[in-house]
Amino acid sequence: MAVQSSVHTLISTSMHWLDACHMLQQQGYDYCLATIVAAVGSVPRACGAKMVITTQGQYDSLGGGNLERQVIETARTELQRRCQHPNQDPTVSIERYSLTADLQQCCGGAVQVLFEYFNTQQPHVAIFGAGHIGQALAPIINKLQCHATVFDSRPDWLAPLNEQGMSTQCFDSTETVISSLLPHTHLVIMTHDHRLDYDLTRLALERQCFPYIGLIGSEGKKQRFIYRLKEQLSQPELISQLTCPIGHPDIKGKRPMQVALSIAAQLNMLFEQQDVPVQRPIDIATTVTDSVPKKQQHLWQQANTLLKEVSKPPYE
Repeated sequence: MAVQSSVHTLISTSMHWLDACHMLQQQGYDYCLATIVAAVGSVPRACGAKMVITTQGQYDSLGGGNLERQVIETARTELQRRCQHPNQDPTVSIERYSLTADLQQCCGGAVQVLFEYFNTQQPHVAIFGAGHIGQALAPIINKLQCHATVFDSRPDWLAPLNEQGMSTQCFDSTETVISSLLPHTHLVIMTHDHRLDYDLTRLALERQCFPYIGLIGSEGKKQRFIYRLKEQLSQPELISQLTCPIGHPDIKGKRPMQVALSIAAQLNMLFEQQDVPVQRPIDIATTVTDSVPKKQQHLWQQANTLLKEVSKPPYE
């Protein structure tokens, strides 16, 4: 079974693009807003039609078919690239599509699509384990202007977090859940099962894209894990990326809230060292020309020029 999310719908053509932008902004997901800014001839949607695209989801529609498929592919390629290079300012681009020549659609028209990329720049934290410490840690992480998701294989343990509006995901495949995480996610591994902890740790180290892989446990647990990891990792030196035990050394105590505060303090130090800024929420309801730099306004002028050009028959 694949990862099940309580908050993130992957495909929703019925959700209005504006609602999707607000939802993704609140949840801390990077996204692309694609808009038809010029059209000539017979096309699936008119000028002004919009859809929202993430690396795993899509909302609203540009009419379906090969045009929408190509738009989604273009947006996701850029979103994936931006995942590898975080903290970039919002960027825009314009692409031209001839529905007959390029996309083999019988409509016969042509469109210009504006792609606007929004990086929420919120650090992502994946908390594996919805036990007492996880229950205490998730709300703290969210208050640090981070996006925290709690993962567990036990739905009943996730239920209290769902009631609080926390982001949760129930899983039963370690391979699937680790591969679904965005690069640069910070991992906190503290499940109810040491075997599960080990599998998650090994798979996370193999991906080589997470800035923090924290494993709860004693020095003895760490040494047992290291012994096995040296035998099973493709590159034993990847063990150096593991943090165990976890938590800020100056915050003592073993109560769930004390441990949660210690972990949160350590993560906050990492965020400050990495200089991860938090972008001010974007007012999507305002016009794009009111919220983007002048060089991006130039692209809107370019779109108007292109609109005049594509209006001249024939356009092939």
